[in-house]
Order: sequence, then structure tokens, then C-alpha cells
Amino acid sequence: MHVRLASFGSIILIAIFLSQTPAYADSPITGENYQTGDNKPTDVSGFANGELPGSELINVAPNCKAHRSAAPSLGLLLGSARKRGISLGTNECYRPLSEQIAVSQRWTNAGNSACAAAPSTTTSGAPKGMSNHGWGKATDFKLGNRLFQSDGYRYLKAVAGSYGWNHPDWAEPQGRACPEAWHWEWVGDGGTNGASPVRADVIGILPATFDNGYSIVTGLGAVGLHGSAPNYGSATNIPLNWLMVGVASAPDRIGAWMVGADGGVFSFGSARFYGSTGSMPLNQPIVGMTATPSGRGYWLVAADGGVFSFGDAQFFGSTGATRLNKPVVGMASTPTGLGYWLTASDGGIFAFGDAAFYGSTGSMKLNQPVVGATPSPTGQGYMLIASDGGTFAFGDARFYGSLGATPPAQPVVSVTGTLTGNGYWITCANGNVYAYGDARYFGGG
Repeated sequence: MHVRLASFGSIILIAIFLSQTPAYADSPITGENYQTGDNKPTDVSGFANGELPGSELINVAPNCKAHRSAAPSLGLLLGSARKRGISLGTNECYRPLSEQIAVSQRWTNAGNSACAAAPSTTTSGAPKGMSNHGWGKATDFKLGNRLFQSDGYRYLKAVAGSYGWNHPDWAEPQGRACPEAWHWEWVGDGGTNGASPVRADVIGILPATFDNGYSIVTGLGAVGLHGSAPNYGSATNIPLNWLMVGVASAPDRIGAWMVGADGGVFSFGSARFYGSTGSMPLNQPIVGMTATPSGRGYWLVAADGGVFSFGDAQFFGSTGATRLNKPVVGMASTPTGLGYWLTASDGGIFAFGDAAFYGSTGSMKLNQPVVGATPSPTGQGYMLIASDGGTFAFGDARFYGSLGATPPAQPVVSVTGTLTGNGYWITCANGNVYAYGDARYFGGG
């Protein structure tokens, strides 16, 4: 890795050139327990395998409901692959008892009954689920025809452990009776071996009114308060259908919105609800949102750059009909509210309305994707953040430091600027927060 500083008129670019593979620190679940694959998911206390109620499950992707404990990390893992242009979908996650019986029968009919966790029976003779899918903590990924040679499988082998996901020993390719490249299991809580937990559930932070604190938000809508961050509520007790993927502060910072992957919007404190895409069929999942300067509206953006406007938010264009090199990861409003930028994972910037283009990393060969951006207070610049914390400053946005030389244990999920524009917070998936410039550190987790 090396750092290059270049100036092109009003553009200042700090480029962090990255290694070929994600450089996150080793996961606590790796090592012997991980490599031998004998660490298994824990049971869901108080429930029977394959008979979990809907309140214990949440949609992560099409054809994929997962247990609430495993879902946020799975969502981040799938999003990470998407940002890199890696084909990684899901065929099945939670498997109810009825489907466990059907799957076991299909494998038996195919002459290999050992390749499915056959349901057992209770003392009364009723069927009893035995698959880790029945806990909502196993996923069969969609890898294409190449399976163990697929980019998706190689990517999972490289990074899944850092998100708490394990490839069990019986599914490995060498000499196993039932090799399954697609089957992975969540042991992020330490699993049955009681290993150190792996946290990967944070989607961003919301700064407090005077930058004197912040709230850390998870994919389940839980909120951790730090410093003088006000408590205006959370989605902890809301029966969510889909994982949260984005957050936006109200202008007074005593309220906020959260948005799910289906575009369902949840408002808290001074923030008001102006509509959602929760009932609309979407071509691609929602990946972020941003509020208008008045706080009386907001935009949602999907991975294909489709833009949805609500309240006083005006539509100025989108990339929904454009063939993108890499997916969109977020958006930001101009100070006037009469324009916005869309940011793609290759650092490509798309400017609409009165948003001006100040440069991008779209022409650079980057091995780590851009995951977010924050505009300068003047609207005459912006900073991009990569998943390892490398930063890219354009226009009048100023560079105050990065994590590019010391990759964090978990990938970066967002960058948020201070009111002055003289600092920013970098937030990671495990809740770690790094403060630069005049941004103050109030703790993580």
C-alpha cells in the first residue's frame, strides 16, 4: 500500500492504494476451531428447530429470512460482495420443519440421505428439526455453476469469518461425502465452541446536535448512545420485515430516519414520515437515504441508482436506467436541497440538480470498494471512504487522516462529517468509531 497526494485545481485527492484482498484483522472465530469447521451455531433458546415464529426472523435478501442475531452480519456480507461486483446471492436461509422433511426426502430419493440433516423424532413420535437452517443461522449461497471455483466461494473463504460466518468441515471439498460450497453457518456469537464473538451489525452513526455525541445504529435498528446524543427512540421493539440499511439525521439532530432494504422508512424524534417504497416492487434493494435541508422530505436510493423522492424532496434524475460499472452505495444532498450526488462503489460520482462534480475515483484501479461519502458544508466538495478506511477528498473537502495504513478489524461502513467540515467520524461494522480533525471521540460499540 502507498499514499499519493495530488492536486488538480480545486480538487485535492488523497488516494490510498489497497491490497488485492480485504486486509481486515483475523476473526476471533478463525484458527483451529474455524479451519476444522467443528464450530456450530447455537440453538435459539425457548424455541424448536424449524418452528421459529416470525418475530425471530427478518428478511435479508430475496428467498432469505434469517434469525435476528445472524441477519445483520449476513446483510453486510452480501452487501460487501455486491460492492465488489461479486455475484453472491442466496437460495435459502431459514428452513422450516416442513421443508427440512422435504429436503431430506429429496436427498434420500437421490441416493444420498447423508447429505441433508434428516429430521429426528420426539418421544411422542413427532418430527423434530435438526438442520442449522432450522435456527435461521445457516445460508445456502447462490454461487453459479463453478461452485468451489466461483468468485463467490473464494470471497467467502477470504472474508466470511470476519463477519462471523463459518464453512463447516463436512461441507469442505477434500474427500467429504457431501461437499457443499454454498452452505455456510453463523457462529458470530462464539458458536457451540464458545469462541470469542464477532460483531458485525452496525450500519452508521447519527451525530448529536452540536457534534457533542453520536448514536451508533445497527441493522436491527438498535441505537447506542454516546456522549450527549439524545434518546429519541429506536426500532428495537418494532417488528421489522427487512434489515435496516441506512440512516439520516433530521436537520435539528433531535430526530432521525432509518430505512430498510425494502425502502420501509421509520421516523424518530423530530423526524416525520413522508412515505416509503415498502409496498413497491424494486429492481434492486435500497442502500441509503438522505434528508432535505428543511427536514420535510427525503430521498431513498437503490443499488442501481434508482432515486425515490418523498415530502419536499424533488427528483433531479437517477442512474436507474444506466448500466453502471459498480453499484451505487449511497447519496448526499446539496446544501440547497436542489440537487444530490450518488456514489458508486468504485468511487464514481453522479451529480444531479445543482450538485457539481468535483472528481471521483471511478478511473482508478481500486481493490477496496468505496462504501460511503460525506459532502463539505459548502457543497463544493465531498469525501469518499473505502471499506478499509482509505479516504479520498475532492473540492474543498479536507483530509484529516485515514485508516488506510492500519486496516480495522471490521470493514468501514460509513463516514460522517462534522458541522464545521473540519473533521469526520469513520464507523466500522463492529461499532468502532474513529474521529479525525475536530470530530471528538465518545466511544464505540
